[in-house]
Amino acid sequence: MEKMIREGKAYVDDTDADTMKEQRRAGVESKCREQPQERNLAMWKEILAGSPEGQKYAVRAKIDMQCLNMCMRDPVFYRCKVDVPHHRHGTRYKAYPTYDFCCAIIDSKEGVTHALRSLEYSDRAHMYE
Repeated sequence: MEKMIREGKAYVDDTDADTMKEQRRAGVESKCREQPQERNLAMWKEILAGSPEGQKYAVRAKIDMQCLNMCMRDPVFYRCKVDVPHHRHGTRYKAYPTYDFCCAIIDSKEGVTHALRSLEYSDRAHMYE
């Protein structure tokens, strides 16, 4: 994720979930979208540490806020979760990838050519293009 942040393909957002949802629906860019890389990296470190501030942040892909498919409007790729320990790793990890990151990005990196998913995920097929 740090590589994507350094390349300007992702940013860390402190917008609350309700505001983020409304902005995505309206096609409005987050105030954090163009913040300096140094700020994004500092916020990413807060997420990795699981700090109280880091728990308020989300890492979002910088895609297209005008895309007709609202799932492509700067989707959240990582969140900080410390309230429930992982069933195998306990509290070792604080940052966790979302479905949108895991499926499209990881499948691409691993060379997956066909993914079978039920219809409720059809709006996310655009992420594979």
